[in-house]
Amino acid sequence: MTKTTDDRGLLFDRRDILVGAATAAGALMIPHAALAQTPRRGGTLRLAMPYNPASVDPMTGRNLPDFNVLYAVFDTLIEFEPLTLELKPGLAKSWKFTDPKTLVLELITGVKFHDGTDFNAEAVKVNMERYKNDARSNVKADLSTLDSVEVNSPTQVTLKLGRPNAGLPTMLTNRIGCMVSPKSITDKGGNVDRAPVGTGPFKFVEWQDNASFKLVRNEGYWKPGQPFLDGIDIRIISELNTLARAVISGEADLGVNLQVPQKLVADRSPNIVSVVTPSLIFYGVFVNYAKPPFNDVRVRQAMNYALNREEINKVLMAGLAQPSSAVLPKEHWACDPSTANFYNFDIDKAKKLLAEAGYPNGLEIESFGWSDQLAMQRQELLISQWAKAGIRVKLTPVAPQQAMQFFMMEGKGSMHISPAGGFPDPSQFYEALFGKEALRNAGKVELPGFREMLDATMAAPDQAQRKVAFAKLQKFVIEQGLQIPQYISPGVSLSSKKVHNFVDGLLLTPKFNDVWMDA
Repeated sequence: MTKTTDDRGLLFDRRDILVGAATAAGALMIPHAALAQTPRRGGTLRLAMPYNPASVDPMTGRNLPDFNVLYAVFDTLIEFEPLTLELKPGLAKSWKFTDPKTLVLELITGVKFHDGTDFNAEAVKVNMERYKNDARSNVKADLSTLDSVEVNSPTQVTLKLGRPNAGLPTMLTNRIGCMVSPKSITDKGGNVDRAPVGTGPFKFVEWQDNASFKLVRNEGYWKPGQPFLDGIDIRIISELNTLARAVISGEADLGVNLQVPQKLVADRSPNIVSVVTPSLIFYGVFVNYAKPPFNDVRVRQAMNYALNREEINKVLMAGLAQPSSAVLPKEHWACDPSTANFYNFDIDKAKKLLAEAGYPNGLEIESFGWSDQLAMQRQELLISQWAKAGIRVKLTPVAPQQAMQFFMMEGKGSMHISPAGGFPDPSQFYEALFGKEALRNAGKVELPGFREMLDATMAAPDQAQRKVAFAKLQKFVIEQGLQIPQYISPGVSLSSKKVHNFVDGLLLTPKFNDVWMDA
C-alpha cells in the first residue's frame, strides 16, 4: 500500500494509550480480544445506545452515535485502527497522491452492495458527487477541496482537488468514505435516510423510531469469515443510567456512548466489563457568532473565563476527564499544549469583558441543550457558573437531533450546549466545527484569517509542518472564543463477559466485524 508521509493519522503510541487510560481511569479493563480464544460464529448481539439518529444516510446524519449503525451497514473506502487511527485498506486496497492535488484510489474487486449490484469506480463517483453537491448534504464541508472525480477503470478512481488536502485519505474513513448503493439512491428518489444499503458486514432490516434497530449478517460479505454475529438488535435508551442498568441486569449485552458515572455504578457488578478509553470527544458550547451577543469576541471570551473547568471535571467526571480550552486532547499530535489551558477561571475578568462589550449588568442568552438526566446536570452546573458573572442562560432542553435541527439548521437561539468530536483528521475537525458551510457553524460565517490558517494545515507536506500550522490555528480559534470547551471526555462502554473483541477506539465509533459472543 502506498501512502504519503502524512496520511497515517497517527495520534498516540498504543502503549501510551493503554497506560494513560489506566492511569486516568484507575483501571483499564482490557477487552476480551486480549485473550487467546477461538471466535464463535453465531448469536445476536443486544446493543443498547442512548441516541436516536436523525438519519442513517451518511450524507444527512448529524450525530456521532449514528456510526453505531453506519459502520455496521457501510464499508468505507479507507479504514483505520481504532486505537491509533493508523490507516489501512478498505474498499480501496491502496491510495496514492501522484501530486498534492491528485489522489488515486485502487479499488478491490468482487464486492457487491446488499441489493446485489456491483461496487466499482462508478459507484465511488456517484457517492462523492452526491456528498459534495446534493442540496441535503451535511458533509459538503468535508469535500470543499474536491473539484472532480474521474473514473479511470472499474477499479481505479482519481480525485482531483482544487487545493492540497493532506488529510483527505483519513477523511475517507468517515462519512464521505461510506459507500451507498447508487441503485438504492435512485430507487428512493435520492432519500435513503431510513433505508441504508451498503456493502458492510450487516444488512439493515428495520428501524423503530426512538426504540430499536434490527440488523442481520450479510452472508455475502467480502471479508472472509466476517462477521461472526448473526445480527445486532439495537435498543435506544435515552437515559444513560437506565441504559447502564439494562446491561447490568442482563437485558442488554453491550452498552455504548456512556459516561463516567455509569462506569462507577457498573464497577460494583462482578459480571460486567467496564472499559474506559481515551477519546477525541470534547464537551463544549457552540455559539452563533454571526449575531449578537456572540458577534462580539469579548462576550465569547467572557463565557470562557467564567467557567471553572476543574470543578466541572471533579463534579461531573470524577476527575477522569481532561479540562481544556482546546477541542483536541493534549496527547494529540495536532494539539499545542501551550494554549490548551488559555482560559483560566477568572470571574472578575469575565465581568470586565462583558462591561467592555456593553453589558455592565450582565446579559441573557437563549440556549438549546440535551434533555437526558446527565446532560441536565452538566448544563445546570454550567449555567450556575455563568450566573456568577452575570450571564443568565435561558435553556431549552430537547433531544440531541432536535437541538441540532433548531440551532444549527434553523438558526434559532444563540448557543447549543453539546459534545462533539469523532473526526479522524484534525483539518476535517476544524472544518466541521468552524467552516463557513459546516453544519455546526450556525451563523455560516468565517472570521478573517481562519480559512488561510485551515488551508495551511492541509497544504503542509508532512506531519511536522502540519503540527506547526495547527498550533497557529488552535491559538486563533481559542483566542477568538469560537468554542467554549469544558473538557475532553474519556469513552465508556459496559458489556457482559460473554462479549468478545469489542473495541470502542478513539473516535467512539465502534465496528462489529470481529465481535463475537459465547453461547
